[in-house]
Amino acid sequence: MTGIAAKVQNSTELRKPLTALINQGCKPVGGIFRLDYDSAIVLTDDFKKHEAGGVPRGGFLLAVAGDSTEAGFILEDQEIILLRVRGTAPLPNESELIQTRLAVVRDAGASGVDFDDVTDVLTRNELQQSAFDCEVLGTFYTETDARDARVEYGADIDNVVVSARYQVFLPSTDVLSWLASYPAAADERDSLAIGKVRFAATRRKALIAGTDQADVRIDVSDFVGRKTAVFGMTRTGKSNTIKTLVTAVHRYASEHERSIGQLIFDPQGEYANVNRQDGTGLRLLGDDDSTVRIYKVEPDATDSREKTLRLNFYDREVLEAAWSLVSDATAQVNTNYAKSFRSADLTEPDRQDFSAHNRWGWSLVAFYGLLAKCGFTATRFTPLKIALPDDKADAFLKEHPTAITSAGRGKYTINSPAGALSLANWVGKRSADFPKWHDENSRFPDIFGVYEYTGVTSAIRTIRPFHGPESTGDVAELLWQDMVAGRLSIVDLSSGNELVAKVMSERIVTHLLNKAGERFREDADPLEMQIVVEEAHNLFERGGRDVADDPWVRLSKEAAKYKMGLIYATQEVTSVDKRILSNTSNWLVAHLNSDHETRELSHYYDFKVWAPSIIRAEDVGFVRMKAYSGKYIVPAQIAKFDHSMVNEARKAAGLGSISSAESDG
Repeated sequence: MTGIAAKVQNSTELRKPLTALINQGCKPVGGIFRLDYDSAIVLTDDFKKHEAGGVPRGGFLLAVAGDSTEAGFILEDQEIILLRVRGTAPLPNESELIQTRLAVVRDAGASGVDFDDVTDVLTRNELQQSAFDCEVLGTFYTETDARDARVEYGADIDNVVVSARYQVFLPSTDVLSWLASYPAAADERDSLAIGKVRFAATRRKALIAGTDQADVRIDVSDFVGRKTAVFGMTRTGKSNTIKTLVTAVHRYASEHERSIGQLIFDPQGEYANVNRQDGTGLRLLGDDDSTVRIYKVEPDATDSREKTLRLNFYDREVLEAAWSLVSDATAQVNTNYAKSFRSADLTEPDRQDFSAHNRWGWSLVAFYGLLAKCGFTATRFTPLKIALPDDKADAFLKEHPTAITSAGRGKYTINSPAGALSLANWVGKRSADFPKWHDENSRFPDIFGVYEYTGVTSAIRTIRPFHGPESTGDVAELLWQDMVAGRLSIVDLSSGNELVAKVMSERIVTHLLNKAGERFREDADPLEMQIVVEEAHNLFERGGRDVADDPWVRLSKEAAKYKMGLIYATQEVTSVDKRILSNTSNWLVAHLNSDHETRELSHYYDFKVWAPSIIRAEDVGFVRMKAYSGKYIVPAQIAKFDHSMVNEARKAAGLGSISSAESDG
């Protein structure tokens, strides 16, 4: 081939996608001298590693067959084998090299001269040779040799050759970003730069080479309607990661004109409030309650975004919710009395069934009396009408003249929780006089039976912070309506203990699942929503209950068909039910300090490879990430959540920018 023809041919070859990729600043580091389907041994030397800017453990390498020309490196075939460095490997003549190195160190030390002074050039070159042990991750290829051919990826190689024509390159900053973001890099409109590539805690070489600036982009749709795990010890950046993801989904929904509700369970109040240090926070994604709602025990009446988290336990409209919270609060009390108490059913029967409805009324007497006994106050109380023989009522009124009032014909009205408590105590201690209300068909004795058991009453008192005498409506239903409207809703659980947070969050999730299930059965379009759980180890019970009784496992099993996503953060992989882990699509893993946790993590994808780094490196925001559409684990330094992220999301939603100074005010 003539020189001109060769140049034309080379110019054509260089425009092919994978050839162009290799020639985009990638640095040669050596060649393959042993290759099989799972691993490769790469021969290199100190000079090549230095020129390339260093090769970290876990780093990506690109192996290609081809020739170096004046115009660039020309690939024989449009395919690149992607390797990941696992460590070093011995050379075939390693024993001889060790002996030589030993002699050099001994002679230099004995004579007090530099190492180079006791070796010749050939020996020095030979001593600088080494090898990388690499894992074969897969192959980038094009199905045709056309210049516009689409790059595909296969998670293996489909042929093994022993030719020494495979040369190995270290990716440049741009190519490294493409590798770390594949396939999200193909469409920047749907992707988000979540951070920078980071292979090691020590970043000196990466800073010098500029590879610390390689973006990692994710496809935001990967995190919508799917399960996402964020693992890491306290203060390793879990909350920062969640804020970044929530903001990205909020922005994505605005840009694509999609309604995606997001619900955050906030155990520490971290998401509900603006961070005083940087003056930013998720609540700034909206200016009013049309976009953002924050549910608190003590809401700020001057801020429309803040709503009460409390229920009025005496409100007949939320009876089911109130009973659910009260009975669940006693779940840790396992006495027979407590079990009988929890078995009570306060569902209102048919009003035409007078006997059943009367028994139900007496169950409410016992229930509202119990609330009064446990210190639940009331500023308004819907009168409760019950049947009571006049002679018994007269006897009761002699002791409690204001507790009830006559409604005529053997009917009496209870006008306050205190009245319910007085009547329940009076009737409960006279079972012989009221056999119908103490038989097996009545729930009254099941509820009254715990009045004197402090284990039960103490448990119920723990949920008093969530009782609001002036509140109206069911928070769970309000949150469902928020999801229907595509709002960001934050439930601040910082005012209650762990049990209260668990009971409240489980009831809300159950309600959302039930409502989503109703839509599904009605063949209505599902609502897209995300549920975010911090400190998930306090809420999840690993293997503790059947699916039907565990809303979190139900969420992992049923939510895909409802398009409900789950982002959960915890420092304990082992605290998460395996059924949830098995249905998790996205993984972001920061520092964990226990091999007990990393062993559990190692059961999923190839996190086993990263276990030593996960235990050793404690840097904040340094994660190993496997996204749903991602083909392999990518180590990344997650970007710090900041005001610019908030303002970009606000801009997408048609809102003006806001400064941190304004947010402080």
